[in-house]
Amino acid sequence: MNPWVRRCQWICRKLSRAFPHEFRAVCGDGLERLGADMAPLAWREQRMLGLLRLIADITLRLPVEHISTLMNKLTEVTMTGDLFEGTWKADTAKTKWDTSYAAGPPEQACLRFEMTETGYLLVAYGIKDGQAVAERPRPIIPDGKRRPLVDLNGRPIPGVPPGAVAFGNQPDPHTLEGWVEVDGKVCGGSYRISEDGKRLTATMEGMGLKGPFKTIAVFERVEPDPYLPRS
Repeated sequence: MNPWVRRCQWICRKLSRAFPHEFRAVCGDGLERLGADMAPLAWREQRMLGLLRLIADITLRLPVEHISTLMNKLTEVTMTGDLFEGTWKADTAKTKWDTSYAAGPPEQACLRFEMTETGYLLVAYGIKDGQAVAERPRPIIPDGKRRPLVDLNGRPIPGVPPGAVAFGNQPDPHTLEGWVEVDGKVCGGSYRISEDGKRLTATMEGMGLKGPFKTIAVFERVEPDPYLPRS
């Protein structure tokens, strides 16, 4: 391999590890693979200019993500309390995993709800077969309107058929619903918070690759929230 390409991959790997923990937790190891995958392509198309542009793109993105993370934490500290917002960890002893949808329960499962201007951003992550895993972050806009199922940048999601829609509702302050309809099949579920605000029950159901499924997962609120700045 060209030594300039190897050097660029090394720099990109170092830069990726400088991103905020929250950003890396969502992206997983895909962020570190970015340099390894893109450097040979950049060299083939534009030689040294391509490598410099790749490094510059990642370098310019770094302060943006740090500022965004800081602003999100400041918003969480100053905003009024919300029942859903925060981090929740599954109580595996009280959870009924449906193995017809997934091959065996995860060793650890967590949910994180973040408030947005239009509703919530839901991030699901955990540990499965000894490996850290994370689902694609998805917004829940609880106004009942159907919207195209796209990523956070408004772009089509690979593997999702055209015409797929997402919609959500919030019947009461303790209940949140998020649904997805693909090819006429609806899946998703509801999130219900206990009266004391310390327990969340997620009921997920729909039609999976192996047929209908239903999982009832019980989560406990994580306190203190690991995503909030410590005093």
